[in-house]
Amino acid sequence: MDLSLRLLQALDAVAAEGSMTRAARTLNLTQQAVSGQIRQLERVVGAPLLERRPTGIELTAAGQVVLKQGAALLSSARTMVAEARLAATGRPDPLRIAFKAQSTAHFMPAVEAALRERAPDLELRPISSHTLPDEIDALISGRADAAFLWLPIGDDPRFTIHPLLPEDRWVALPPGHRLESRTSLSIADLADVPVVGPRDGMPPAVVDFWFIDPRPDGTRAHFGPQARTPEECLHLVAAGHGCWIAPASTVTYFAHPRLTWLPLVDAEPNVLALIWPKHTVHPMLPLLVEETRRTLTAV
Repeated sequence: MDLSLRLLQALDAVAAEGSMTRAARTLNLTQQAVSGQIRQLERVVGAPLLERRPTGIELTAAGQVVLKQGAALLSSARTMVAEARLAATGRPDPLRIAFKAQSTAHFMPAVEAALRERAPDLELRPISSHTLPDEIDALISGRADAAFLWLPIGDDPRFTIHPLLPEDRWVALPPGHRLESRTSLSIADLADVPVVGPRDGMPPAVVDFWFIDPRPDGTRAHFGPQARTPEECLHLVAAGHGCWIAPASTVTYFAHPRLTWLPLVDAEPNVLALIWPKHTVHPMLPLLVEETRRTLTAV
């Protein structure tokens, strides 16, 4: 039986993306190459694994079995390689962490210092990102072993999720805004205020959470211009295009001479989490979780 791990990786990508085109982009392959790998895997199994529907590509019953068992094989293979390298060299592979600087600056230096004390041979490699799609892509493509990011991430079963830190939400207001003299805000205060931020390429549940849409009274949020990065969001707010709703750590990280930041007292908090692909478990991840939790308790 000629069963290559790359065939299982192709099926995993297609199942996650629901599209041959998007799976090919994730795997850095052509669509034809991914289709060929799926056909080869179907020949090995002896049954169709995918079916095309108007809503996208879905797994057959056989495909579901291969996906589940294949994830276990991929995990075992990656764990085998990592543990073999550790046994051969005495040093673990570098631990690559995707992160947003504004979300982790208040604790990551202390976490890295603690890791150096407990595991002197471990090299921690930070990978800066700006958006949720950036971080997810880093994990799926294998460029990162784990990521610090804000929940929710949408309905994505590919990841192990460890919630770490709740943070209150704050609102950035443009200069001269009628609400800037307040000491705090409620969601109702933002009824007619456009909210800027990224939407394209984001799962609907993620957009709903960040923009608080719909509002508690059932009305819809007023969407302002899109912006991909925090710096772009701040620029749009400063130019008077609307407000931006962000975690409390963003307020202390980004100083801006023209903006007013106010707490949003009745909004569900943001939750920072550490996540990693279920099929890729770096042997030092449990230590990272432990030291991050300990550091955040002391902050």
